[in-house]
Amino acid sequence: MSDLEREKTEIPCPGGGSPIRTTYGDVAKKSSLKSSRGHEYKFKYSDQSKLRSAFNNLERLQKDLERFSKDHERKMERGQKEFFEAYQNVIGNADILLKR
Repeated sequence: MSDLEREKTEIPCPGGGSPIRTTYGDVAKKSSLKSSRGHEYKFKYSDQSKLRSAFNNLERLQKDLERFSKDHERKMERGQKEFFEAYQNVIGNADILLKR
């Protein structure tokens, strides 16, 4: 179960009472949710399936972002190293002219 599925949310009571406290995962998995007054949401399986697919898509995107961040960090370090080596070479290999 992803962090998003465990995240708490509130759904307005269909009868106008106090909101139903639940998680996104419960909305995706339970067939229905009842309010404290007995008012109820009955969820359509096809909509819940789309929600679960959206969870999976977000998880994949998060993993891609983490992988991209690590790759970007490595490339940045390599680029900085190349830059400073090239800079050192420019200074180190320059002809030096001293005035007397």
